[in-house]
Amino acid sequence: MAKILLIEGENSKVIDKVKFTEEGKLQDYLEEYPSLIPLSEIVEGASALLCIGREVGAGQGAVDLLFIDKDGLLTVVETKLAKNPEARRTVIGQIIEYASYISQWATDDVYRIANQYLGANLDEVMGNLSEDFRSNIEQNLKNGKMRLIIAVDELIEPLRATVTFLNSFSTFDILLLQVSSFEESKIKKVLIPSLFGYATKTTTISPPRKRWDLERFLANTRERCEQETVDTITKLYDFTNSNADSINWGTGASLGSFTFRKLRHGTLVSIYTVYSDGSIQFNFGEMKGKEVKEEILESFRAKLNEIPNVMVPEEAISLGKFPYIMARVLTEAVNLKNFQNTVLALCQQIESRE
Repeated sequence: MAKILLIEGENSKVIDKVKFTEEGKLQDYLEEYPSLIPLSEIVEGASALLCIGREVGAGQGAVDLLFIDKDGLLTVVETKLAKNPEARRTVIGQIIEYASYISQWATDDVYRIANQYLGANLDEVMGNLSEDFRSNIEQNLKNGKMRLIIAVDELIEPLRATVTFLNSFSTFDILLLQVSSFEESKIKKVLIPSLFGYATKTTTISPPRKRWDLERFLANTRERCEQETVDTITKLYDFTNSNADSINWGTGASLGSFTFRKLRHGTLVSIYTVYSDGSIQFNFGEMKGKEVKEEILESFRAKLNEIPNVMVPEEAISLGKFPYIMARVLTEAVNLKNFQNTVLALCQQIESRE
């Protein structure tokens, strides 16, 4: 059985390796200590992982652990002990099936799961990242880009070979994580993680993302939307340009966006984001995270819902969500005017001392 030598000053002690008796214990360690997944060993500048779910429903099964990083990239972890027969072939099909199911999620699904698990708003826990965080989640899901990790207590060679092969020819990363446990005493343990299966992709690497501008954004909108919607979005941009304290352009790989931002006590707060696919996202999660009072947000929600075909749910405020509507509901001049007045009323309240 493997051993490690623990040296402390002039004293030394041999520590024996101990076997995990249940997969749940391995899950516990990974959930509590995400740094046990040493991504920095294979990815330069890899972002720290945040656990956002355990036993997350995915089709007919449940993902053991679900993580996310600041780039909006999801990491799915499935744990299997070497003694489990499923740790050979079955786990490969299992984790890919989960990935297939998750790739059909919307960004709101990720937020719902994370907020419920964390007991707080994901944006706040992540440190209120830019609006691109949501866009990155959306693009990663659409492109089937995620990280899959099979965590085991002992390396299984056929599984390592299969993982390496898949990792060479897929848009997602699939890795094998071995966590070895050594026990000095009942309260002092040593956990040693090792990653296997990393391989250079044979697929073409996407170029770095560029920030959108008005010309590129409108061109992309014309490709995706009918002329009425293009006209409405153009008017929304003009309104944003005239009334926002800042316009933030997104960096989505294929979907353009701009965000209306207003100063509140010296800090920029995002009100809404317009996308080149004709959708308008209301950033209640951002506003709640920047401590805009709930009664102000409720007034904003109620006034939005007075516009025909707009229905923003109450949970947008209570759960800090980012609901959206399609710009085509604002093609009527009166509806667009009501929308603009509602936004301006919110801005006045945000600028005040509330």
